[in-house]
Amino acid sequence: MKIFNKTLLLSLIILLAACGGKGNKETTSNDDGLNDRNEIRLKQYQVKGAQLYATYCVNCHQQNGEGLANLFPPLAGSDYLLEDLPRAACVIKNGATDPIVVNGREYTQIMPANDLTPLEIAEILTFITNAWDNGKGLSGVKDVEKWLTECSN
Repeated sequence: MKIFNKTLLLSLIILLAACGGKGNKETTSNDDGLNDRNEIRLKQYQVKGAQLYATYCVNCHQQNGEGLANLFPPLAGSDYLLEDLPRAACVIKNGATDPIVVNGREYTQIMPANDLTPLEIAEILTFITNAWDNGKGLSGVKDVEKWLTECSN
């Protein structure tokens, strides 16, 4: 019985030690500079963003993000997208009518406005700026809310 109690006590100590010791998860950073909470949000936004992309964007920009011939611009490796995320948020929300140049090629098709929430736009932006090796990171909903209030439309 003494051996059982000592084994049980030792097991509990090991279990408690294994569960603790990492400190505050909110401030623990990984190599990308994201804390654990933001890393989880990044993954969640990418999953939900992929679903929203399939609903709102895939018909024009295609599943692989390469766009559609000379009609609709690519998102994969898009200099236009990656150089100005606030502008991208505004275009997703409000659409665009002016010609744009993406990777040296001009596109003149109209992009329709989308009735999406700031959270949904953040999710789509996070997905498209990380898919296809774009590697841009998390677009937070607070950032998107700020960007949308500053849209010039």
